[in-house]
Amino acid sequence: MRLPDIGTLLPIVEWLREYEPGWLRADLVAGLTVGAAVVPEGMAYAALAGLPLETGLYASLAAVTAYLVVGTSKQVIVGPTSALAVLLATQVGAVATGGAAYVTLVGVTTLLVGAIAFVAWLFRLGFVMNFISESVLTGFSAGAALFIISTQLPTLLGLDSASGQFYERIWFVLNSLAAIQPLTAAVGVGTVLLLLAGERYAPRLPSALIVVALAIALVTVTGIEEQGVTVVGAVPSGLPVLAVPTTTLSTVVQLLPVALALFILSYVEGMAAVETFAQRHKYRADPDQELLATGLTNTLSGLAQGFVVGGSMSRSALNDAVGGRTQAINAIVAVVLIVVLVFLTGLLSALPEATLAGVVIVAVTKLVDVAELRRLWRVDRGEFLTAAVALTSVLVVGLLYGVFVGVVISALVVLGRATYPHTAELGRDTTGGEFTDIDRHPADERVPGVLVYRVDAELFFANAPTVRHDLLERLDERDEQVRLVVFDMRSSPTIDLTAADMFADLHERLAHRGIDLRLAEADGAVRDVLALSASAHPLCETPVNEGVATTIESWQRSQEQ
Repeated sequence: MRLPDIGTLLPIVEWLREYEPGWLRADLVAGLTVGAAVVPEGMAYAALAGLPLETGLYASLAAVTAYLVVGTSKQVIVGPTSALAVLLATQVGAVATGGAAYVTLVGVTTLLVGAIAFVAWLFRLGFVMNFISESVLTGFSAGAALFIISTQLPTLLGLDSASGQFYERIWFVLNSLAAIQPLTAAVGVGTVLLLLAGERYAPRLPSALIVVALAIALVTVTGIEEQGVTVVGAVPSGLPVLAVPTTTLSTVVQLLPVALALFILSYVEGMAAVETFAQRHKYRADPDQELLATGLTNTLSGLAQGFVVGGSMSRSALNDAVGGRTQAINAIVAVVLIVVLVFLTGLLSALPEATLAGVVIVAVTKLVDVAELRRLWRVDRGEFLTAAVALTSVLVVGLLYGVFVGVVISALVVLGRATYPHTAELGRDTTGGEFTDIDRHPADERVPGVLVYRVDAELFFANAPTVRHDLLERLDERDEQVRLVVFDMRSSPTIDLTAADMFADLHERLAHRGIDLRLAEADGAVRDVLALSASAHPLCETPVNEGVATTIESWQRSQEQ
């Protein structure tokens, strides 16, 4: 297995060599702005994961440091995300037996995610993620957002914590409205309103950091902590110490399913952001290199007492909006995090938990892409149904199984489209003589006694039986006697052995009905498989790339002789 060259393996070598001094100012402004957003969101996602707040800063620092070296995207910011945090909390927490055990298991799980990503990178499996459809991601993201909001509502309103699936948590909140703590709810709802106002009227300002600072000042000045508003308490200062968390082999086996789900979610989230900004700025994304980035960012996060990280669409969009030019932004964000960890953690002890819940809620609302759901409904109801199933699965069975349901749905969609490809009967265009889909062009004319048929897909074992059935069914539906079937191969440039055998079987069945079968537009690759599939395949003498019209004319001449 040949490894990539150093420039591909470590993109920092290439982009540093090409870095222009004029880019530094834009990267500095973007890095400071993004760093100001990373600090409160990192802490909020740590709280969402049920971890100490500093672990969110550790994870963010590890992620941007690793991505600085191996990342391919100039805009994407890697770090904790809401979906990854809540999946950790709901699944790893079930394995843990205590607080210390939970923190250790999170570290082990994060290292497992890194290891899975490294294995996927070694085998260059980046292409596999292409089979997870956009509609599934749209539905899953919306479902994850609603689920996460349901986990934060009790903290936002000053209620006891709730457990269970989405509907159970919502039911708990509705049944507990009388127990809402007014001051806590005011802080939480006020946080949400201020953040939404900031996003609407000052989108380039670090609204989350400003609101966090205001909340800390409010608690410090008014002392509302003594009136029941819960604050986060002391946050340790200093940089993380690298260490390998230890556990038993049986626990590792228990954690593998959730680690696999977290890997899928981390990589898919990241690649969605990478592809978005690569297309917007006209550069090439490398799915396999991003597997390496997923592996290194999570490995370093696990060693640095952090938790699972992935590409953040919201922070990446902020970076792009304020003019970030290169991966150097990650270095500036890392410096911001180091300054906060070393000098400023003492200020965070008065931060209300309701404020963190508000930060999470506003952040995840961006995951509900109403415009995209409307577009799916308008363009393709099947894709909308796929998104709806993915969304519903998250709300009913939770994030872990929701990930796997999404993967299964994507696989079934691919298999369904491969097994049941679009097929068409063709008619002759009266103006140009071309053969086109007669359903789309009703004015096209059928050639008397001839059925021209096309499959808009490669022919292989999965769809050969359905193609044969569809063709025979179309023959049975024709009012007139068909004497020739022309199979147009323009959209089927390759076939496999099963498809070759299908053609031999079709030839025999049609011959019993007194119908001839011929292939048109067959290239050399198709002829090679036909010739190799049987010593005397009835269609192996098919002319290369002979058009439909020529094939019909040749058959007509043979009938006249």
